[in-house]
Amino acid sequence: MRAFVFVLLLLAAAEPAAARLWKPTLQQQAGDYLTITHNVAGESTVIVWMAPPLVAPPSVKPLLEKYVVLSIAHTRRGPDGLTSWDDIQGVQLSDGAGQALKEVPSDQIPPTLVGMIASAEATMRQSSQGRSKVYWSVWESGAVNACQRGKLIVGYNGENYSYDTPVPGC
Repeated sequence: MRAFVFVLLLLAAAEPAAARLWKPTLQQQAGDYLTITHNVAGESTVIVWMAPPLVAPPSVKPLLEKYVVLSIAHTRRGPDGLTSWDDIQGVQLSDGAGQALKEVPSDQIPPTLVGMIASAEATMRQSSQGRSKVYWSVWESGAVNACQRGKLIVGYNGENYSYDTPVPGC
């Protein structure tokens, strides 16, 4: 669970790391790989795939193999130095063969994932003084598996962000 909170803090910072980890653990390598940060001209997009190697509790692993859990934050730094958080819309997921993944309706998300997301949202709100807007979504995994050969593609804001699998830590 500590790694989960660590990833959330990365979202809050929304800045690239200034240093690399020395002798990272497999879980730290997974966290680094599963977090995509895209910075352009005062804007930052951070995407985190909550894949099994990232989350410690073994009880959650089967759920994260069945579903792709994703968070996206898009921030802008204003001329006054304040950060604003954009609403996230138009996210599309697909596998390496271009097959679209199906988003799970909010009333059909397993309770364990609902709790995990609610906890993460509360942490983000507290660390951002209530200003954060993080988009969380749950998708049927289809052919995507973090620990098998393949690919996950996240389409957002005119970009296709990709994860090659297997990810570190598998």
